[in-house]
Amino acid sequence: MRTGTATYWQLTSLQAFWPGLQVLVGDIEAANSSHREFFKVWKKYGVLPERYLLDHQVLHPTEKYYPLRPELAESTFYLYQATKDPWYMEVGESIMNSLNAHTRVKGGFASIRDVTTMQLEDHQHSFFLAETCKYLYLLFDDSFLLNKNYIFTTEGHPLPVRSNWHEKLPKAYNLSNGSSIKTGKQRKRSSAMSLQICPASMIHHEPNARRLESACHIPDTGADHRCFSDDDCGVDANTCRRRSCSLAGYCGLWSLI
Repeated sequence: MRTGTATYWQLTSLQAFWPGLQVLVGDIEAANSSHREFFKVWKKYGVLPERYLLDHQVLHPTEKYYPLRPELAESTFYLYQATKDPWYMEVGESIMNSLNAHTRVKGGFASIRDVTTMQLEDHQHSFFLAETCKYLYLLFDDSFLLNKNYIFTTEGHPLPVRSNWHEKLPKAYNLSNGSSIKTGKQRKRSSAMSLQICPASMIHHEPNARRLESACHIPDTGADHRCFSDDDCGVDANTCRRRSCSLAGYCGLWSLI
């Protein structure tokens, strides 16, 4: 988290929600790219295994199962809503065909114990009906959402968003750690993160303006700034440079001689 260094090169079925989240923040190009990585693994096995080792391009030895998870269908639905690209409907059709071919049984749809053999388990999770089927249905028929404002919970439940709900926010939601920024005649409040201020600096738009916190600042692991390696050191708030660990065991902006 502090350095961005990859620990495990793995793809999991739960991570397939990520392209949908990228859609919601407006990064459609990145969402399309990450979605294709998940669908590539789906096509390789016919379903999405619980864990796939990207560095070795093989299944995780103990997590070969597929419990009918909805996350890939969810992201497919969001991407189609954002782009109206018919390719995502083809993805949905492929998912449905796989479910019917490999998981459908007399009493419903069964989880897969091993995606290499398609051996089934004797149960069906409730989220399959609540989410997987729902997102696939809405992918092909979104008339339920037409001219309506809904937001889905993380469990796939649609909640209506009414305009009178956000006409006046309670005080608890007001920005309390922001700073007053004057733009022309209009005065507004803003935070360091929204302004992406780096390095930390005093913005003198008005007298006695408070200092804004740097958006790039990452504190050292230890409050005493002691360290064993560079991983224990953060990012300097004033220069946005990565701090390093000295031979004496202290974090700082050391010059290499």
